[in-house]
Amino acid sequence: MKRGFVVAVSGAALLIAGLSGCSSDDKSSSASSSSETSAAASSASETSAASESPTAATGSGTTRVVIDGQEQTVTGSVVCAAMGGNMNIAIGEATTGIAAVVSEGDAPTVTSVGLGNVNGVTLGYAAGAGGEAKAEKDGNTYKITGTATGVDMANPMTPLNKPFEIEVTCP
Repeated sequence: MKRGFVVAVSGAALLIAGLSGCSSDDKSSSASSSSETSAAASSASETSAASESPTAATGSGTTRVVIDGQEQTVTGSVVCAAMGGNMNIAIGEATTGIAAVVSEGDAPTVTSVGLGNVNGVTLGYAAGAGGEAKAEKDGNTYKITGTATGVDMANPMTPLNKPFEIEVTCP
């Protein structure tokens, strides 16, 4: 169970790093923005074994993240990349960001969520590895709620469960 969780959180961290590396706050021209989107899509296609063409959008979409009843401050851009039948969502910067993978469509299911390090505990959710999560979609806005699991290194034998809520509007 722990190995699957670590793999899911590591994958989410890699997704954040890869997608945020392709983003930029420079909006000086539409050609620049277009090339950034192409670069993100190209990078995403290298990591995807799916035969369909991935699409990615980077911007300053609105976000709200609450973990264990506490509103979290997440700075940085929002990256949403559709590939392989999933919507990959990255919020914030590579080292402190949040990542989620949900299925595409009007009734999405949650595959994984990486919440990063919260008060010394790395939290996340992976389907089948403990915890629970559900997603709702309204246009380009996703609301993902559930319970993430994690391990406090001060007491590694006792897993922790924390409720979370993510609301993000993809650009």
